[in-house]
Amino acid sequence: MYAAIPPLDARDPQSTSTRPKLLLLELWGLGDLTFTTTLLRSAREKFEITLLGKDHAAPLLQPSFPDVHFITFDAPWTAFRGKYDLRRWNWRELFTLFLRLRAQHFDAAVSVRTDPRDHLFMLLAGARSRYGIPTQGSEPFLTHPLHRLTDRRHKVEDWRDLGCMLDLPGMDDAGPYLEHARYHSADVDEMFARLSGKPILCLHPGARVAVRRWPEEYFTQIVEKLRAQFDFDLVLVPGPEGCGRALTSLADLVLRPLEIPELVDVLGRADLVLCNDSGPAHIAAACGRPVVAIFGQGDPDWFRPWGDQHYVVIRDICPWRPCFDYCKFSEPYCMTKLFPDEVWPEIRDHLHSLIERGLLPHEFAKAVQGAQT
Repeated sequence: MYAAIPPLDARDPQSTSTRPKLLLLELWGLGDLTFTTTLLRSAREKFEITLLGKDHAAPLLQPSFPDVHFITFDAPWTAFRGKYDLRRWNWRELFTLFLRLRAQHFDAAVSVRTDPRDHLFMLLAGARSRYGIPTQGSEPFLTHPLHRLTDRRHKVEDWRDLGCMLDLPGMDDAGPYLEHARYHSADVDEMFARLSGKPILCLHPGARVAVRRWPEEYFTQIVEKLRAQFDFDLVLVPGPEGCGRALTSLADLVLRPLEIPELVDVLGRADLVLCNDSGPAHIAAACGRPVVAIFGQGDPDWFRPWGDQHYVVIRDICPWRPCFDYCKFSEPYCMTKLFPDEVWPEIRDHLHSLIERGLLPHEFAKAVQGAQT
């Protein structure tokens, strides 16, 4: 779907851009990349931007930010297991990348992660000014360290503060944003043509990390309760991990595996998205769609969907929460002990509040709502 991104030294040498060059590091997942748009929207006016990220960065962000350059790099320290086994690192690729980055003579580099590896990376890449949040002795790697008053801050707030340090306008109220219309797909048109025209509830039960997935039977119980009180077409987006098979009989439309731009298109067409703590929650929020997200190991103070129309379902069941996916037990009790009957009333009440605020269509509520049970 996308043309190959040229290597750094293959770009047009005759470029007449006089804007300073900014290197932005975001080496992790879809949600993390979506948060970068808080800064990208404003920074693109001031800087010529190169974003260094995994291979899903360009498909996710390029339609919204066609003037941003993308470099694909799967950093070995972002692996879930074995990240510190230096024998498995591709050192030739890493050194070649540093040479290419240094040849670009970046005026500035920025990373939102409290990770000394990112900060050292920006130094080795040759960026003259380096913006980041110092940790574990990494402040000498940064020319412009951001010292936060508290660690319990959302990543969007960190991006705002870094944007202010870069003297970007509009940072006080900036937030994640994807321009949904740029992801429009005729294939998604064809899939959605099978629906009845009711409001659309999109269910995405997957997550890249298994311990973030609420049990499918719990989603089944919630969908059954939703059907009793609300009126909608249910679109099921099975996760690439195979999640969702047990839910197919409940859905009005079961989608095939989606490319990332198609996923953005699907989530941006939904009236409501129900999902786990995963990338699709942040993509939907960046498209302006309300989200109900099931949280377990993660910390919503840092990673909740950004905006007041969203709802996080969470309980402090496990004393080790947040463990950020590295569960100490044989099962993730923060998810398996988060029972549907307990959380249903708050989900139901939130949906009614969205309808009252005009953020969900009034048609979403059944004419015979009955007693709220």
